[in-house]
Amino acid sequence: MKKFLSMFMAVLLICIPLAGCTIEVEEEPQEEAAVSYHIYYLSSDAAELIEEDYIPKEETTEYMLKDLMQRLGKKAAEGEEINLLPKEVTINSYKQQENVLIIDFNSQYSKMSRAREVLVRAGIVKTFIQVPGIGAVRFTVGGEDLKDSRNAVVGEMTEDTFVEYSDENLDSYRYDTFTLYFTDKTGTGLVEEKRNVYYKRNLPKERVVLEQLAKGPMVKDHYPTIPESAAVLSVMTADRVCYVSMDASLTDYIPEVSEEAVVYSIVNSLLAVGDADKVQISIEGKNTGNFGENLPVYSYYEKNEELIVTE
Repeated sequence: MKKFLSMFMAVLLICIPLAGCTIEVEEEPQEEAAVSYHIYYLSSDAAELIEEDYIPKEETTEYMLKDLMQRLGKKAAEGEEINLLPKEVTINSYKQQENVLIIDFNSQYSKMSRAREVLVRAGIVKTFIQVPGIGAVRFTVGGEDLKDSRNAVVGEMTEDTFVEYSDENLDSYRYDTFTLYFTDKTGTGLVEEKRNVYYKRNLPKERVVLEQLAKGPMVKDHYPTIPESAAVLSVMTADRVCYVSMDASLTDYIPEVSEEAVVYSIVNSLLAVGDADKVQISIEGKNTGNFGENLPVYSYYEKNEELIVTE
């Protein structure tokens, strides 16, 4: 009997700590993290949007609209970023009609460069679309509907209006076939090259196209059109126009390649993606000067079929 009790106690002692490992402990509920919104500025070179956290004191439509409008109207941003609106552009008024926010600007709004105006629009829309009850944003200038580069009314804009960098799925990849245009041995004609590319899903296709162009051709008797060092500063598509800002190395022309081949290799390759009808190229955000001698920077370029050489 004593032997049996000793064995029983030994088993009991062994079981106690094991049982302790399976006890469910109810954790105290953690405080829910504060809702984080974002407000947008321009980078110091005015080439891209900068996102910063924004936590309002009140998460109501009235408070957030008033607070964000005041922030938008400030003439100086903190740090190196630039406020979306130039100092001469002011907000005349704003009002909400059902779920649409209508913002009216003074006439100076229309004097912004097209590249900056698109970034301004994107930043403002992405900022205010977060406000509870706001599903779309519409701009007017002096009471008249804002018009795009084709003189068409822009109308209501949502978060899907602007095609640009997305933070979602940073580590996932996608696979696409791109049509790139390089030059032939004469340096004046364009030759087509299909290229299969795996790339991060968060990258815009337009950026991938430009980076692949810089890598140069992979087919015999095809020749590069832009320097390998050419870097993409920003790329965005809106109103069926692809706005591209490249660094100054783009103007380091490759010998024996015409300026037409350089420009239209970029234009034709970007338009092959299918999200735009025109391309506008700037150099480090500047819209002055020419590519070579004849082609002006910052013009709207459409696809050039005449330069394409059939192999």
